[in-house]
Amino acid sequence: MLPGATVGLLFGVWLFQQQPHLWSLSAWLGWLAALILIGWLAYGNQVIAARHIPYQHTFRKLFIIVLIAALGFAWAQLRAWDRLQTQLPSDCEQQVIAVQGVIVSVPERDARGQHVDFAVERSFTADCPMPKRVRLHLYHQSYRGESAKPSSVLPTLQAGERWQWSVRLKRPHATRNPHGFDYAAWCLSNNIGASGAIVSKTPMLRLQRLVWKPSALIAHWRAAVGNRIEKVLGTTPQSAVLRALVIGDDSRIARADWQLFVDTGINHLISISGLHITMLASMGYLLTGWAWRLRPRLALRIPSRLAAGVGGALVAIAYSALAGFSIPTERTLLMLLTMIVMLSLKQRLPFSWVLSAAVWVVLVVDPWAVMAPGFWLSFGAVAILAFAMSGRLRPARWWQSALQTQWVITLAFVPVLILLFNQLSLISPLANGLAIPIVSLAIVPLAIAGAILPLDFLLHLSATLWEWCAHGLHWLRQLPGAVCYLSTPPIWAWLLAMAGMLVWLMPRGWPLRWAGLLLWLPLLLPTQVALQPGQMRVTVLDVGQGLSVLVQTAHHTMLYDAGPAYNEESDAGQRIVLPYLRHLGVSHLDAVVISHDDNDHSGGMASVLAGVSVDNFLSSLTPASDFFKQIQTLPNPPVLRPQPCYQGQQWQWDNISFRMLSPEKNTDTDLKDNDKSCVLQVKSPHGSLLLTGDIEKEAERRLLASEPDQLATTVMTMPHHGSKTSSTIGFVNATKPAIAIATVGYLNRFGHPKPEVISRYQAIETTILRSDNDGAILIDFLSGQAPVVKRWRQIEPHYWEL
Repeated sequence: MLPGATVGLLFGVWLFQQQPHLWSLSAWLGWLAALILIGWLAYGNQVIAARHIPYQHTFRKLFIIVLIAALGFAWAQLRAWDRLQTQLPSDCEQQVIAVQGVIVSVPERDARGQHVDFAVERSFTADCPMPKRVRLHLYHQSYRGESAKPSSVLPTLQAGERWQWSVRLKRPHATRNPHGFDYAAWCLSNNIGASGAIVSKTPMLRLQRLVWKPSALIAHWRAAVGNRIEKVLGTTPQSAVLRALVIGDDSRIARADWQLFVDTGINHLISISGLHITMLASMGYLLTGWAWRLRPRLALRIPSRLAAGVGGALVAIAYSALAGFSIPTERTLLMLLTMIVMLSLKQRLPFSWVLSAAVWVVLVVDPWAVMAPGFWLSFGAVAILAFAMSGRLRPARWWQSALQTQWVITLAFVPVLILLFNQLSLISPLANGLAIPIVSLAIVPLAIAGAILPLDFLLHLSATLWEWCAHGLHWLRQLPGAVCYLSTPPIWAWLLAMAGMLVWLMPRGWPLRWAGLLLWLPLLLPTQVALQPGQMRVTVLDVGQGLSVLVQTAHHTMLYDAGPAYNEESDAGQRIVLPYLRHLGVSHLDAVVISHDDNDHSGGMASVLAGVSVDNFLSSLTPASDFFKQIQTLPNPPVLRPQPCYQGQQWQWDNISFRMLSPEKNTDTDLKDNDKSCVLQVKSPHGSLLLTGDIEKEAERRLLASEPDQLATTVMTMPHHGSKTSSTIGFVNATKPAIAIATVGYLNRFGHPKPEVISRYQAIETTILRSDNDGAILIDFLSGQAPVVKRWRQIEPHYWEL
């Protein structure tokens, strides 16, 4: 019955995490009445019980499962309500607040500044209660790359220190896009109630260099271990990987190296993973059991099996502490400790009960675990291996078992990885077969020993082993067809593929076992509704303070801008645009347009071009632009044939016309860069789109002079995100958009869109949409003259959103 009850708990907790808002008291009372009625029918009605109605026993079991699902739902809501109460009040956002607290993470450092997790002990603003934990940034550079304050003047933050300073905070807010990462959900599960900047212009006082609190001491220990690795190995790719494997800090790993790990399917091995914790706990279990049996007197007092379990548990706890007890590590640790306890009991229990108990412990402690792919991958891997390996008549040899394990996991997770990541690494079995034993059995133990003990040669040996392993991974990735990308399958196709996987995992001799793989074929079917000539679909992505628009016709695709670069290792192209393209199954772009040379428009394009092929590249960039230098730093830089955009360019795809309205072909050299933006008009039989980049008053004046009767449009992106330097009254009246979209960041420092600009559009009854409020905006021009508009925050609302 425990496995069935676990299914009920899983469903209840998962169902709550899909809710758009917390349930009201009246909704709960209604559900309580329904449960009482069902319970009375199952157990309390003596008339029904006396008649021995068929399937009554099954009905009672189903009632227990439903009851447990309801309790799981209620528990998840209670925890969510409690955690949401600790977030920063909305009235306190962007206020300068003096706080005191402790740095409880290993500081991350990049070109823009330093980034830490801060445990707040005290707020000096009485009417602004502070969350227990916030994410803070001490910037050396501003958003545009200028120096905010000389880094020599700013202090170097260290783990475990107590500070008093002023901060300017925001509530957790995510960019919302189809198949995108939800930062607000991540903050909720990690108990981070706000994020923001340390105000460097106010006094920053270091009150104590090391605070004697567990979280501070663990963070200080982790930082010391990480610093030792860098001191011995220097700032190298090997030291970055070893830091990730030993202390769980993967912030130093270069983007190109991460792409290698993803392409070869070994990214689960990098950083402290469940596999490493399990491997080290197993080593601790075996060594403790062996040492215990050498002392017969000890074995007589305490069974060696119990002592071995304690030894394995202590190793797992110590390694998890090195990872800072991060949320994924805590889940793995809870799962492992529960299984150790269950397996140490004198009574032998079915493995399904052991696994179910671990699920209960994890979900009771962390009901947000069901939102993490790692939760499903970890428990799914254990369950699949138990299902595939159990009930065999003859045990396999160790090498056969290892090969079978890798083969089973690789094939069983194909549908899951396609659903979650749109990726299928065909070299993953070989790459994991190479990396798992080297990393888990050799590199991790050697690196930990070398980092904690004064034995430098162990660190050098582990770095050498990793270097050899990386060379092998690079060679594998060069093989033809190593990685392929598939669009996100519909849920029915995914369920069919999972059923086929279970059929394939049946023991040898099961009828038509290999036919189960045929049920994977629907995964290859196109998932998007095909457009007809004359129709187009426009997606204005939510990239924060920036712009990125995807235009799709029946047989062609164009990308206009790709959002900002956030830092050296992260940008909107990598995090938002490219995942969305792969979600759609788009691997080729017929045209790319970069409106102008501003980070919030061009910063993410290099990452996009590294992941898809492109036919035509239009922009207003000069050959000296930093974008072209950025392209050359890519591992495999694409071959581009840049063309300048200029007024009069036009082409037609699938009965959709594209026409460039600005800039003029011979642009004035003294014209502001914003006014050089490529302004593109897209016309279909069912409406038109005007993409304006960051044009300001001068470019608008020239457009009114040269194209006065051609500017009217159905949908328009607000020039320069709704800045007061754009959207003049004449331009607004000439374009007469039915819908105007402001692509802006949440509480952006520029104040976009400006109220006076909004009022100009409202004066002509234009519908205003904002990416910070609406998320990605999907616009279908399919029939008639009115487009169909969908706002992603309305399509997928979540209770943790503002």
